[in-house]
Amino acid sequence: MAIDTERDYIELLDILIQVVDVNKGTPSVGDERVLDAEGLALKFFGHVLSALYLYRGVTIQELTIPITRFPDATSIHVLGRAAIETFLIFHYVFETPQNEAEKDFKYLTWQLSGLLERQSYPVWSEKAREQLRSEKEIIDDLVKKLECNSHFKMLTPKQQKSIIEKGKWRFHSWKEIGLSAGLSDVHAESYYSYLCGYAHSGSLSVLQWRQARTYQEKKDLMNSTINLILIAIANMIKSYCRVFPKSNDHYVKNYPPKNVVDLWIDIGASTKNEIEKAMNDSC
Repeated sequence: MAIDTERDYIELLDILIQVVDVNKGTPSVGDERVLDAEGLALKFFGHVLSALYLYRGVTIQELTIPITRFPDATSIHVLGRAAIETFLIFHYVFETPQNEAEKDFKYLTWQLSGLLERQSYPVWSEKAREQLRSEKEIIDDLVKKLECNSHFKMLTPKQQKSIIEKGKWRFHSWKEIGLSAGLSDVHAESYYSYLCGYAHSGSLSVLQWRQARTYQEKKDLMNSTINLILIAIANMIKSYCRVFPKSNDHYVKNYPPKNVVDLWIDIGASTKNEIEKAMNDSC
C-alpha cells in the first residue's frame, strides 16, 4: 500500500471519530471510568487535530509583519509527545488490566494522582477552597478503596506510601508501556526521548530549528513526528475498540482487515533495521 501521509491522517481521524462516537450512551456502571476513557480519547483527538492544522502551515495576516504558512515544527513535536502519552495512558489504565482488582487499582491510582496534584495548587477564592475541601473527601474515599484492593495489598509499604502520599500512579516507564502497547524500541524509547527534548526546550530543539533554513527544511523536521502521530492514532483506534465492544462491532463491520489502521500499527511495531531496509528499498 502506497503511503500518502495527509490522506492517511484524514482517514485515521475519521475512523477514530466514528469508533468514539458510536460508543456514546454506554452506561457508566456506577462510576465515571467510561466518561474518563472517552475524555482521554477526546483529549487525544484535540492533540492530533491541532498537529494536522500546524502541519498544513499557520497563516496570520493581522500582524505587523504577516505570517504566511509558518511551519511550526517545534509545537508539532510537543503535541506528538502529548498524543503518544495520552494513548499510552489509555492503554495502561483501561486496556492492560487482567482482572477486576487490577482494573480498579490502575483507574483509582490514576484518579488519585490528579486530585492530589490539585490539592497542592495555590488557591485564592472561596470557591476554589471549597472545591479542594470537597475533593479531599473524594481522596479519602479513593484511599479507602485502594486499601481494600488486592492488587494494592501486594505492593511494598514504600510503594503504597508513594501512591497515597505522592500520587504515583504507575510503576512502569513510558518505554515499558509503549512496548506493551506493541510499539518497537525505536518508537517507544528513542523517538519518544527526542520529543521530550523539544517539550523541555533542550538545546537540540533550538539547534535543529536554526539549521533548517528553508520552508521545506523546516517542514521536513515535522515528518517523523507526523508519522509517529499516525502510529498513535492507529493504535488508539484499536485500543479503544478493544475496550468498548460497540466500537469494535462498528469497526469490524465497516473496515476490512489490512486497512490503513493495520498499516500504521505495523509501521509502529517495525524495528530500526526494518525501517532502514524499507527506506532503502524505496530509494
